[in-house]
Amino acid sequence: MRKLWSLFGRVLELGSILSFLGLVGVVLLQVYARLFLPKSPHWTEEASRFLFIYTVSFASGLAIREKAFVNVDVFTNMLPKPVQRWLQILLDLLVAGFMAVVFYYSLKNLGIGRMQTSASLRIPMHYIFASMSILSGTVVLYSLASVVRDVRLAAGGGD
Repeated sequence: MRKLWSLFGRVLELGSILSFLGLVGVVLLQVYARLFLPKSPHWTEEASRFLFIYTVSFASGLAIREKAFVNVDVFTNMLPKPVQRWLQILLDLLVAGFMAVVFYYSLKNLGIGRMQTSASLRIPMHYIFASMSILSGTVVLYSLASVVRDVRLAAGGGD
């Protein structure tokens, strides 16, 4: 199971890296075209937006895993350690619950995307809408993994 979990994280990391490199490449092409070519490609703005969305989608679950999101902990640090642990568990459960609802509706939204195409790239929008399913699904998985880890720590009294 650990190998599968590790492979899943690697796939998300690779997706983040590739979509970010694609974003950088498309933006550099746009800058180069605006400076040195008589006409710039019209599709680069849309492609950069979609690549940015996918970069965030792939990286969001990883950010949950690494606890890399901004966290205001001024007030929670005043609480006793056991209360802080259980509060973190509650917050992770709330995030997982909210994102589970988002995941459910993002799957419903994929059907709508099949009927639409993007303006410049002419690709079916359900490929773009799938980014929301990736984002919400990975956040749910990593939030629940944090809950399991934190409950084990809290029950064992570890830090």
